Amino acid sequence: MAVKIEKGGWVFIFLIGLALVGYGLYHYNIVDVDQWMGKKNASTSGSGEVVDASKPLVLPVSSTDSDPEVRVRVNIWVGCAGGLVANGGLDTAADSIFGKKGLKVSFKIIDDWTEGAAALATNNVDVMLTTVDVYAKDYAQFKEKGFGSHAFLIVDWSRGADGVIGKQGINSIEDLAGKTIAFAPYTPSHFLLWNGLKTSGLDSSQRNEIFNKAIHTKDGIEPATLFAQEKVDAAVAWDPDMSDAVAKRPGSKKIYDTKIANRLIADILVVSDRFAAQHPQTLLKFTQGWLEGVEFIKTEPARAYNLIGAVKDFNIPSDLAKTMLGGVKLADYADNRAIMGAPGSNSDYTNIFQMAQDMYRELLIIKHSSNPEETLDRRFVEKLSGSFSTASTEAPIEYKEPAKGTVPLATQHRSIYFAPNSSHMSLDSRAVVDELASTMRAYENTVVDIEGNTDSTGSRTANIDLSHARADEVKDYLMKKYGFPETRLRTAGNGPDKPLETNATPEGREKNRRTDIKVYANPS
Repeated sequence: MAVKIEKGGWVFIFLIGLALVGYGLYHYNIVDVDQWMGKKNASTSGSGEVVDASKPLVLPVSSTDSDPEVRVRVNIWVGCAGGLVANGGLDTAADSIFGKKGLKVSFKIIDDWTEGAAALATNNVDVMLTTVDVYAKDYAQFKEKGFGSHAFLIVDWSRGADGVIGKQGINSIEDLAGKTIAFAPYTPSHFLLWNGLKTSGLDSSQRNEIFNKAIHTKDGIEPATLFAQEKVDAAVAWDPDMSDAVAKRPGSKKIYDTKIANRLIADILVVSDRFAAQHPQTLLKFTQGWLEGVEFIKTEPARAYNLIGAVKDFNIPSDLAKTMLGGVKLADYADNRAIMGAPGSNSDYTNIFQMAQDMYRELLIIKHSSNPEETLDRRFVEKLSGSFSTASTEAPIEYKEPAKGTVPLATQHRSIYFAPNSSHMSLDSRAVVDELASTMRAYENTVVDIEGNTDSTGSRTANIDLSHARADEVKDYLMKKYGFPETRLRTAGNGPDKPLETNATPEGREKNRRTDIKVYANPS
């Protein structure tokens, strides 16, 4: 039996269809309905304050109001020791550094990284401990929702506390091909693995296979457990669990860690624009108190370990705190100035943020890249100029030659083009070398070999001389533009002696005309 639809019914069906189309456009971000209707997401944007970090910091001339409570998201990580010591625990002790400044600070333990970001965006905390790499994701997602935030303090460098471990027989990053590896996704562990694989000679299909076979965990502790139980071939973990896992599995070893990639994982503090705009004086006191906490740990380490060990619910005894702090470099005032750099400079912060954006865009987690300058607020650190020493407490790295027969951490085969019969590097090839420089900056504790190779066309002697001159050109470019020390870079000219493919075909000859980049852990 046919069903007759009245005129009003057709209008109703049309409106339902229009609503479904509109929802689809909104759901897939083709149309921003909120913006179209002139709305802002009230649940995430707070009271709507937007901080312009390029303008001078304006502090109240005088105020009779007391400082508001500063609610800080942390995970159970020893890098936040500066703040814990300054606070005397998770809540402010009256005679603590923060207490004497009239501050009330509460640390809220939220181990899950996604939940930590959500707590900041929904005004459940005012400040969030995170890492530069994870913030590259969070900032992009905050921005899509209209929520404003800025990184304002560098907390620490990971210096050996995070690493990739492998079973017997895995001696380089390339050896991870085809293996099963456990890691916690969308965390610093994910970034450490992704970045290491990008640094290696593995192609995109091999890297994708590793990620497709990987075991995902909720945190960085479980991968170490799975590795110790021999359920995976490799894992990305952090100490003390990482070292314990290696000790429990005979023949296993660290493949690389943040002693080698010593400028890759940096913890930071991020503040909501709402809080920074409403309470700049409070945030300045907080910044100063945190840095004073770092100074206290440097001058009174034994007392600091005891303070950390006494923090209820943090579960890091004083002896473990001492061990764990050996794997990080707490960022003092000088470190903050150095890592943030001057506006517009290619700072460590910028370098990490850009690399992390590349990862999250490749994973389709974020849609757009941001200028790292937009995400950083230097004004609170700069306002404290004169309150702390600007002299670096970092000892310069001494580079030594790897022993003969040492297996490189990674070997890249790069096509770096030169003018015919010349060692003059082309403009497009400089971009390839700039990418290498970005890696060398993050993996500062490495020695790099640059080897030129040719096909077999022409005189062998001439090809060896030319390939060596081309390797030297790459080395000179890295030294002049980026200031890398000569002791870190070694060159060789192999000419046609180390072909990858046959020289009998044009395709083979093209693959043989290459530059090999070999990355070694610095023996010192």
